[in-house]
Amino acid sequence: MPTKILDDVLKLPKKDKVKLYYALQQDLDLEDDYLAEDDLTKSQWKELNRRIKEIETGKANLIPWEEAKKTLDEKIKSLRGKAGRKSA
Repeated sequence: MPTKILDDVLKLPKKDKVKLYYALQQDLDLEDDYLAEDDLTKSQWKELNRRIKEIETGKANLIPWEEAKKTLDEKIKSLRGKAGRKSA
C-alpha cells in the first residue's frame, strides 16, 4: 500500500476511519474460509459452528439489533453506576 494513502487515512477523524473500515469490509466480502485455521482454537471453532448451525436451523433465539443494543446500553449504564458508587 502506498504510504501516502496510509498516512492520509491515519489522519482521518475516528468517525471517518470507522466508515472506511466498514466500507472495506463490505467490499472485501470476506468468506468463512478467510480465517486461518490457527486464528481460533478448536473449542472456539466448535462453538462457532454450533452457533451457525442453530441459526441456520432456526433453533437460535435471534433478537433485532436495536433491542440488543438497548439491553447492552442499559447493562453498561448499570455497571458504570455500580463502579461509581464503589469509589465514592
